[in-house]
Amino acid sequence: MKTIISFGDFIDLYFKLESTKPARILSRLTPSSSKTRTIKAWNKALNIAQTNWWSIPLVQKRWNQFITGNENIGYSAYLTEKYLKNKIGLVMLSPGCGTGGKELKFASIKVFSLIEAFDISANRISIARENAKGLGLENINYSVSDVTTFNFGSEKYDVVLFDSFLHHIKDLEGIINKIYISLKQDGILIINEYVGPSRFQWRKEQLKTANKALASLPVAFRKRLKTEKVKTKIYRPGLLRMIISDPSEAVCSENILSKVRERFKVLEEKPYGGNILHLTLKDISHNFIDGSEESIRLLNDLFSFEDDFLSYGNLSDFVFGVYSK
Repeated sequence: MKTIISFGDFIDLYFKLESTKPARILSRLTPSSSKTRTIKAWNKALNIAQTNWWSIPLVQKRWNQFITGNENIGYSAYLTEKYLKNKIGLVMLSPGCGTGGKELKFASIKVFSLIEAFDISANRISIARENAKGLGLENINYSVSDVTTFNFGSEKYDVVLFDSFLHHIKDLEGIINKIYISLKQDGILIINEYVGPSRFQWRKEQLKTANKALASLPVAFRKRLKTEKVKTKIYRPGLLRMIISDPSEAVCSENILSKVRERFKVLEEKPYGGNILHLTLKDISHNFIDGSEESIRLLNDLFSFEDDFLSYGNLSDFVFGVYSK
């Protein structure tokens, strides 16, 4: 059953009003196109990095362990060793690149003569360009573009990377077909994506387990960023709020894997959870970044909650995959 409006929407609005100028909140409620609201949402996301669960070093190590088999090796190095070793002059495309961090890692490996990366947010592209310039990397071309109008070309790319971007695409079949055509015959598609319930319409058992995990944390670790307010419960977000805040967020996420598999051959798929961690750590992740002994212990407890949940046959909300034509 879908939730149109939830109590959690009002809680979220309350904390946004406390931490953000009211004019900014009201601007989100004024009539505007879906594209405009999406750009605003992605620009705003630049200021909330510490509240994101993927900012926690121990969580990143956990992902590495699931994806590469080594907590200290990220997927860029893993992919290069397994699929791109001894190759040179490759061309990569990375739609929805954000601030460009993942492209910088690939560029530094030197197998790519060119990495084309684009994002709809001009603010993010500006940061990406500055970061590349600071590292002296000249084999990356960052541009401000919209995936719906971008010219993908035909058999142009050796690698196409979708990292946390496909779940923002409504016309999955159309974009995946364009990617298929744009890849060379021996090219590969890489995805690192949220593939859970669309519009974050989490299931009852998932919410129940996440709330148990949240309740297990001491109060000090449940405090929201820059406030003494404590996170006490996790709610399924209302569809209305999702559409108003970012119309593209998880718009068709639960269909991603089926659509990719229809067009591409699976070389590997590595599920890495997120079902419980994503929900529990939202807005409180900053409490776990310092790597203190207590934060590590509590994170390992949260990992156990998630591992137990997945052991009962629940599908992972996040998946890393590699595919060929």
